[in-house]
Amino acid sequence: MEAFLKRPIAHRGLYNNKDIIENTIDSFELAIKNNFSIELDVVLSKDGEVMVFHDYDLNRLAGSNKLVNTCTANKLRNIKLLGTNSAIPSIDEVLYRINGKVPILIEIKESFHPDIEERLFEIIRSYEGEIAIQSFDKRSIIWFKNNAPFYKLGLISNDPKLTVEDINKLGVDFLAFDINILDLDIVKNLKSLNFHILTWTVDTPEKYKKSKKLADNCIFEKIKIN
Repeated sequence: MEAFLKRPIAHRGLYNNKDIIENTIDSFELAIKNNFSIELDVVLSKDGEVMVFHDYDLNRLAGSNKLVNTCTANKLRNIKLLGTNSAIPSIDEVLYRINGKVPILIEIKESFHPDIEERLFEIIRSYEGEIAIQSFDKRSIIWFKNNAPFYKLGLISNDPKLTVEDINKLGVDFLAFDINILDLDIVKNLKSLNFHILTWTVDTPEKYKKSKKLADNCIFEKIKIN
């Protein structure tokens, strides 16, 4: 876990969604250039390929209401995002480009994509760089806990009612809390029990200052961090 605490984590890479688009090879290469760890999202294509993309549909970045899981990997690779030449990469392509240069924090999107855990594991098991897995979906964490427990696993949460008992049952290595609930007692309690705390999404200098005080590391975007 130490590798994920040394440098702030670039949320979907370093991007501006103008000429450099989130979750693309360009955004990841810029993060590497600046020596930031990378957070990225994975979803499944219609034909079962693990693709790097955040949303469930293509509306925000490609102007289409189609769901990602109704499109083949080849179709997704050929969609140009926000009028640029950037397209949706597969996790294979991303791992090849990052090639162990910086740690990768992979978010598995909620159970919208059945079997994604197994398909992801088949790809990342031979990767030699640092990888950690996180999700809002406890089922994804449990799958990795049962089948590949050697990865560092984290629960993403914006739930103020989360309890220490919930966390102990799940057996995660870290928590990734919404910065808006970072000052709740549950976070302080978990830190006192030696759980590592990440926070998201840090997008203002004020939030960055708060994250430095209350968390072990932050997942950031849209602000300059040295």
